[in-house]
Amino acid sequence: MDVRTLCLGVLSFGETSGYGIRKAVEDWFGHFAHASLGAIYPALAKAVAKGEIEVVGPVDVALEKRVFRLTDIGRASLVGSVSAASGEEILRSPFMTAMFFAHLIDMDDVHRVVDERLAGLRREQRRLRGLPSTDMTEGQRFTIRYALAMTGAAIAFMEREGRAMVTAIDREKIDNR
Repeated sequence: MDVRTLCLGVLSFGETSGYGIRKAVEDWFGHFAHASLGAIYPALAKAVAKGEIEVVGPVDVALEKRVFRLTDIGRASLVGSVSAASGEEILRSPFMTAMFFAHLIDMDDVHRVVDERLAGLRREQRRLRGLPSTDMTEGQRFTIRYALAMTGAAIAFMEREGRAMVTAIDREKIDNR
């Protein structure tokens, strides 16, 4: 999903400020989507220009303080975007890129990247477990459970095979000298 669709999705639950949208995108979608601060506010401006959302209250305040509301046009756009989604998942991973090219980098960097990935997975697992699932829809709870399953599998893989993988990369580097 694009950032505009994520913003429309947040507003489908009710009016909120630009800051509230930014916080919800991080909290609600962090396990399956990313939207930088530099992308959220331009997406909101485009949605306003398209009539998908409207500003409620004063418009002469900073974007993070403006309160936005989803319009009927915005709800239709959100439904259209979500309905058109496919079952495909797209993984963009600096970690996977580093591991793919691990034969080119220093072994200290390989160890660091593996350690950082495992620590990041554990942080994400704790964050996901701490989300207030009782206040969510069944679809939202599904995404949390799915993300927990994927994160748990990645942690198990890294714990089981991470060090062996690093040792194999190191051995390969020595053999290719």
